[in-house]
Amino acid sequence: MVAERRSIMNFRIVCWFIFSLVTAFVNSYEYVNAANKWSLCLVDSVHTTQRILSLCPKLAKSPVECIIETDRFGCLRRVANGDVDFTVLEPEELVAIRNYKLYSVLVTNELRLFSDDDHRFKVVAIAHKNVQRIWDVKGKRLCHPGLDTVDDWTKIFSMYFENLIIKKECDANMTLFENRMHALSNYFEMACIAGPWSADTTFDYQLKSKYRNLCAACEKPASCYNTDKYYGREGALLCLTDGIGDVAWIRLGDARVHFKAQMIDVQDYKFLCPDGTTRPLNFEEPCIWISKPWPVIVARPSNAENIAHMMNSMINRTFSWESNVLQLMENYYITSTDVKDLQTPDDYLHRYPNFLSANVRTGCLPSRDVRWCLVSNLEKRKCSWLRVASIVYGVEPLISCFQETSREACVEAIREGRTDIFLARPEELLENKMMGLKSIIHAMAHSRQELNRIAAVVKRNSKFRVMKDLKGAKAAFTGYRSVGWNAFVTLMRNESNGNWDCSDAQAISKFFKDSCVLGWNNKNNGNELPVNLHSLCKEGAEHAGDDLSTFNYLASGVVDVAFVNLKVIENKTEAGDFYYERIDNKNINRLPKYRVLGPTLAEAIKRVPYLLAWTSLGSIMAHENITNLRRQEIYTMLLEMDKIFGRKFNGQAPTFLLYGPYEDNHGVIFPDGTRYLQLYGHQTLKGRSYDEIIEEFVKQEICNAASAWISHPEILFPYMIIIFTLNKLLDYC
Repeated sequence: MVAERRSIMNFRIVCWFIFSLVTAFVNSYEYVNAANKWSLCLVDSVHTTQRILSLCPKLAKSPVECIIETDRFGCLRRVANGDVDFTVLEPEELVAIRNYKLYSVLVTNELRLFSDDDHRFKVVAIAHKNVQRIWDVKGKRLCHPGLDTVDDWTKIFSMYFENLIIKKECDANMTLFENRMHALSNYFEMACIAGPWSADTTFDYQLKSKYRNLCAACEKPASCYNTDKYYGREGALLCLTDGIGDVAWIRLGDARVHFKAQMIDVQDYKFLCPDGTTRPLNFEEPCIWISKPWPVIVARPSNAENIAHMMNSMINRTFSWESNVLQLMENYYITSTDVKDLQTPDDYLHRYPNFLSANVRTGCLPSRDVRWCLVSNLEKRKCSWLRVASIVYGVEPLISCFQETSREACVEAIREGRTDIFLARPEELLENKMMGLKSIIHAMAHSRQELNRIAAVVKRNSKFRVMKDLKGAKAAFTGYRSVGWNAFVTLMRNESNGNWDCSDAQAISKFFKDSCVLGWNNKNNGNELPVNLHSLCKEGAEHAGDDLSTFNYLASGVVDVAFVNLKVIENKTEAGDFYYERIDNKNINRLPKYRVLGPTLAEAIKRVPYLLAWTSLGSIMAHENITNLRRQEIYTMLLEMDKIFGRKFNGQAPTFLLYGPYEDNHGVIFPDGTRYLQLYGHQTLKGRSYDEIIEEFVKQEICNAASAWISHPEILFPYMIIIFTLNKLLDYC
């Protein structure tokens, strides 16, 4: 008995000793790695914020720490630059690395839904048994899941089938996208391709009206919406098995489930193979056209082996820091799978049939690329990443990024035909318009309050009640021919019944007693502005465009009225400072300090202040002589970029943010605060669009110029060559 007790005691001592050693090793492991943590780059988005806030603090005593970025490309750059150790990428981002030849990262692990699924999905073509060969598909009926980018389905996949079987068309009288739909329409007798075809709803309607046979196989051909019975993944299968279509382009997993659940006789169908043959519908031996990889973990080469080892050790960990790390890695993908060998993105992607080849596109000649003009190295780099992102998501036409030395040089490059588009600021629109450019689309804010809202502001106790009362007053403008200047001139021209000077500078000079026009040192076409337009300016006058400096002239009593952007001023003044309506003094603690003038008393006392003008945050400009076809192509391309890379992106985290910070800098290419692109602007905002004002202003300037030529015919003799131009000018009047 004693010997037995001694044996048990010795066993306990040995167990305690082993446990102590293991504990010391674990504690040592955690201590060492806590001091030398592996940094994991995560993307903060509307879908991931709560997860990051909840789980990242729990990694304090783990060997992993969180580094936050705004998009996946941002994480990719940080890994490639050595700033972080590893991150999660989608296969589209791996293609971007390959195209950029950034082989400074290695793939260490896949994040699979199930460990034995080696592909995220595979795509097949299933046809009725009457289809014998690939060429039998011509003239048949197609069932298609749709052309829009949804979740992990991009245009690269929706286009793959047709790209292989239909000859590419490059009709110069059609957009690239219409060429595609024209080719589909000619190849198939009919089809059901429900859902949106284009991000431009007007263009979408026009195409569906023109190529009606591509909606003829839908349940409701007239609408062809994404609510149709035969839209989407399940809809394409129903289209086939209901006997509507002859061939369907679908995911293998969906087909396997559908045929089993519906108990459909597989003898009536075949796999259509990429080599032109057919094969019995045996789901164990399918003909795969293209497959999509899983998300992967990539790491710096120097740390890749250690990262792979750490990730492999996380398998089956459910209540530890390892589980938290796996949960942070994108939605429901919780199975980290070893890729066996550390691989470059190129080597890894070659494991997936046709995925790389699907990302190689042949363009049309001459090139349809849209040449985007940028003015800084930072803008050029962001544009280059936008180009790569557009390629892997199937946006057409492609963009090419060209850098000029200044914004003025970009305008000149468009005038000379060396570039196609440029994003102009609101204060540049008038000059750009007069230089022969026009707007294609506008950069818009999320709400009306975030847009530029130009108004005439006076102090609350000012004697001025309406705009006409300002005659003989003292004024401050943010600049010569600024938005406020142009809006006021246009309003007063319309209100004056012709009693307004042809020269806007002379008219303003005569209307106001004294003024400060910021940036007045700048010449007006080589002529100094009238003296009283800058008589109130401080020594070393502020730069044009400074709303706060302009407003300070009013606040300090130097001027009676300031023409400023309410968006800027409201952010720098206290709530309630502006008097927008009749106020019962008993219901407020203090009186407001300022009022907004209107052309009439009725406008001046409305709850919503009268706006001289409102502007978008910026406008993408092109040459005014651009063809309607080219304008449509560029406009649709920009809407597609907005849809995929804007605020409403697909998936858990964005590949690339069109409007977000880039390399920690805000307002790169697109103005800070941009939320979406729109053609017509904010239709519900009170006041006039600045685009409308510019149109009136330019027409008046042209008419004035034409009148000047007519008034002095002797000038024409040395310059007879420009008589044709005069005739064109007179057409405006």
